Amino acid sequence: MSATTALTGRPVAAYDEDVVRLFVIATMFWGIIAFTAGVYIAFQLAFPALNLGLEYTTFGRLRPLHTSAAIFAFGGNALLGTSFYVVQRTCRAPLFGGWALSRFVFWGYQFFIVMAALGYVLGVSQGREYAEPEWYVDLWLTLVWVAYLVVFLGTVLKRREPHIYVANWFYLAFIITIAVLHIANNLAMPVSLVGTKSYSAASGVQDALLQWWYGHNAVG
Repeated sequence: MSATTALTGRPVAAYDEDVVRLFVIATMFWGIIAFTAGVYIAFQLAFPALNLGLEYTTFGRLRPLHTSAAIFAFGGNALLGTSFYVVQRTCRAPLFGGWALSRFVFWGYQFFIVMAALGYVLGVSQGREYAEPEWYVDLWLTLVWVAYLVVFLGTVLKRREPHIYVANWFYLAFIITIAVLHIANNLAMPVSLVGTKSYSAASGVQDALLQWWYGHNAVG
């Protein structure tokens, strides 16, 4: 379906609104999960019996679930969804890659969140704050992030609007920055290709510096 703008008379592309709606729904859903987990672990500090005597529901397991859900599930879905909304309108073009690639980004990102959350509860963790997911989860997120970059950059390159709005430069900077942080901080050697455990490529002070270079930028 096509339409024309009142100002230019030029045709407006059929935007992919559905994937944006999916990200909005996911943002609200994971926001509720994140804040509920935060309230629960806050009560655990006052009422330790809420640990329920189970390893899966201890403060140490649920705290990273809360922080990662707030940062990556709630915040991440909000950023991906708004970037897809903004880039289509400021470029006057539908998302590059069509329905399939944008849905892969959405469902792939949700799968990353679920894998990470299960790892926290089950104790499968690198023990690195804000970067707890193990190597196989990191690899999956890298694949999804590359697909996200392809969709976003491809949309900018095939734009019908001559000007590149500053919002798109900021979104592109965010995508590239997160990619650099994620890859550099999560370089690791798996103990086994069929196991979950890995060891960081860096060690000692260098490992700590790398981790908090990542940590503060990821939160920021």
